[in-house]
Amino acid sequence: MRTLSSLVVVSIGLFTLASSAGTAHAQVAEQLFREGKRLMAEGKIGEACTAFEGSYRKDEAVTTLLNLADCREKNGQFASAWGHFIEAERKTRGNTGEAGFNATAKDRASKLEGRLSYLIINVPDEARVDGLEITRNGQPVDRAEWNRDIPVDGGAWKVEGKAPAYEAWSTTVTVGKEKDKQSVNVPRFRALPADVAPPDGPETLAGPAPSTFTSKRKVALGVGVVGLIGLGVGNVLYYQASRTYDDAKAAQTNEDRVRLTDDANSKYLVAQIGWGVGVAAIGTAAFLWITGGPTSPERADETGVIFTPRVDGRSAGFALSGRF
Repeated sequence: MRTLSSLVVVSIGLFTLASSAGTAHAQVAEQLFREGKRLMAEGKIGEACTAFEGSYRKDEAVTTLLNLADCREKNGQFASAWGHFIEAERKTRGNTGEAGFNATAKDRASKLEGRLSYLIINVPDEARVDGLEITRNGQPVDRAEWNRDIPVDGGAWKVEGKAPAYEAWSTTVTVGKEKDKQSVNVPRFRALPADVAPPDGPETLAGPAPSTFTSKRKVALGVGVVGLIGLGVGNVLYYQASRTYDDAKAAQTNEDRVRLTDDANSKYLVAQIGWGVGVAAIGTAAFLWITGGPTSPERADETGVIFTPRVDGRSAGFALSGRF
């Protein structure tokens, strides 16, 4: 029971919303209709037609449609007016209650037909390429309208044609307001030129994608290995030097103490050299890896790296030279 009650409440709510929306549309339609009548009385025909058209979009009343048709006729848009009268006659056909509207629409449409202007868009067989689209003032022209007299309002009409892989085409034609007939002939479309190699240069064939491991990066890997070895050797010798210092402190004689201390100092110096080489090599390897990507110009004959350890009695260092 609760589910049924909920459904009933929801249905009522939706009906209420729909009714409210319909009422709002009717109110707007009525206001626009009255505005159209006022503008017609003031002689502002173009603005009146816009108001009637807006009213009809909100509420498709036959009376509004007949007023819109009458407005278009007074504005010199005979094809639009004729189309609206035809639609009004169709909507009221067979309805005895709207027989008066039907007779009016039929009579007005009949009188306008002799005043219509036409535009023919001729699309010959040689112009019918795959994917062809024809537009008239930006609106698509159905294929059924090609090569046929189609009523149009007087004025300038831009006819365009486009198709994939072909050059676009367009032209503009002016159609008289009344009893005029103009035609547009769609030409044979020209295919767009295929992409070709530049005529002033040799033909270039696409080669394989460049390898990630360029010359610089191969050098970077080797330098990185040297750096890791240097750090490893430095750590081992530092550990041995610390053990030797401990042995020197525990020595029983002065001679043993001096010998062990000198040995520990030598190991510590070599450990410093190993650390220096390791840090410098790893830094160099990182630089070579970053700057040696596949997009960088490679000049194998100009690329080289030279490592030179430097040691004196008080310090140890590492020298790097070469061209990149």
